[in-house]
Formats: sequence, structure tokens, C-alpha cells
Amino acid sequence: MEYRNLVTFLRVAELGNFTKAAEQLGYAQSTVTFHIQSLENELGLVLFDRIGKKISLTDAGQALVSYANEIMKIQSEIDQLKASSHELNGRLRIGVTESMLTSFMVDVISKYNEQYPHVSLDITADTSPTILNLIRSSDLDIGLVMGRRIVDPDFKRVLIREARVSFIAPSSDPLAGKDMVSFTELAEGRLILPEKSSIYRRAVEEVAADYGCVLKPAIQVNNTAAIIRMVQAGKGISFLPEYAVHWEIENGTLQFLNIKVPAQPRFFIQVVYHSQKWITPQMQKFIDMLTPVLKKLPTK
Repeated sequence: MEYRNLVTFLRVAELGNFTKAAEQLGYAQSTVTFHIQSLENELGLVLFDRIGKKISLTDAGQALVSYANEIMKIQSEIDQLKASSHELNGRLRIGVTESMLTSFMVDVISKYNEQYPHVSLDITADTSPTILNLIRSSDLDIGLVMGRRIVDPDFKRVLIREARVSFIAPSSDPLAGKDMVSFTELAEGRLILPEKSSIYRRAVEEVAADYGCVLKPAIQVNNTAAIIRMVQAGKGISFLPEYAVHWEIENGTLQFLNIKVPAQPRFFIQVVYHSQKWITPQMQKFIDMLTPVLKKLPTK
């Protein structure tokens, strides 16, 4: 059984498309077809159902994915052993939301780079839906996303941590001194919110709808660091993950508001990769490094 045929098989299974697999592998489409046919002939199995231009894994194909991933993992470990018994190399493509990148992920990435200097890190900062789409299209190896629990057969979740999202205000704001703030008071204040596509914005608007309120932000900007600076400057109040404002809360420039709402939306930091992909040594070291960091984050 040729190793390259398994590599081609896994890429086709991951992308669900012969043409896209050929583009990513640098082959002609006829070569990809030949690799798959050779593998099917060798195993005596049909690995893909081909209906028109659509392909899908057969039961045998699904079973082979698991075995092939184990072979890829072993081969990757052997390659690392041949390169060096101590040095990890290669490439790792990470997707992360902007709020995480500008807070706790800076230290994680710096530490990873120091510990594994021969691994090339490609970091993509974007929204959670975009990161998931890039993982689905095999343009990212692993992603950190924020939102509701992901239930999707395209993804495997290796880490999950609930993350509090709260209203924040400058410590000098009159609302910061109140034991409890009604949502009506909040809605009538100066709000600095992300754009409508943001999960935080959608969540707070859902709560507002329950109270019959329509939020009219004084400022909307899709940049967490900019929102924090504007709130610190007294330009308004906002709704952000607690991990993003940890230091500002610690030094007393910002304060959490106690909002009277029946139930606050629940959000989760989730570390995911494509379900048809094997965990490479580079990915595993990243997961190992990230695990204790997520455990230290504030949670409900």
C-alpha cells in the first residue's frame, strides 16, 4: 500500500472533492483519480460513492479514514524522529478570534515559538464562523472559536471551556457604583458594541428583545482592543469576554456591571480541528500548551 495513495485519500475525504484535493496536493485531477482507484483495487473496496459531481465516503471509506489517520500519525512521528530526537519542525496553521489573540493567546504563541523555533506558525485572526469554514476547507489545521457549543460532524473538539461575557464600564461611571443595574438603564446608556455579526452583539440584542428594547449603540467597532480603550476613556459601556479585560479589571480602570437579567447567554471557548484530519505532533504540542491556560480562565 503506497503512502501517497493514503495521503490523497485522506485529503479527498477531508475536502469531499477531487478537484480541490488535486489543487491542494499539487496534482492533476487525473493523478488523484488514479491514486484512489489504485487504493480501491488494492483493498478490493469501494471507498467513495460517486453520484454525478458529488462524492461521499462509503462505510468502508469511513472505516479507512480512522486507520489511515493512525498511519499518518505514526509516519509523522517517524519523520520527526529522523529529523531530530529533540526538535519539532514543520508548519502549524492556527485560527483564533481577535479577542483571544489580543489577550491570553499572545503568551501561548510566544511560548510555543520559543519552545519550538523550527515550527513555522501561521496565525489567522478572524470571526468564529470564518475560522470554522477555513478548517472545513483544510486551510487551517486547528482553531480556537467562541460561541455556543459546536455540534457538527465536520469538527472534532479537543478542548472546551466556558467563558463569561459581561457588561463592563469605566470605574468612574455612575452605573459602576450600583449594586444592581436594570437592563433598561443599560439600554438607555451609551453603548459601545461590536458589529452586528459579532456573537456578543447578537446575544445582547436577544436579551434586549426579551425586554422589548432596541439597542442603539453610540459606537460600533469590530475590534476588542479598541472597544476596551474607548470604555476606559469613558466613552460608554460594552459587553465583552472577561478574559479580554482581565488586566483592566485587576488594575481598577474597568469594572463589571451587575445586570438584572433572568438568564445570561452561555459562551464556550472551543478548540477544534477537522474530523477527517489526524492530529500532527505540531498540533498536539499546541494543545498540550493551551490546556493549562484555558483551565485558568474565569468560568461560571
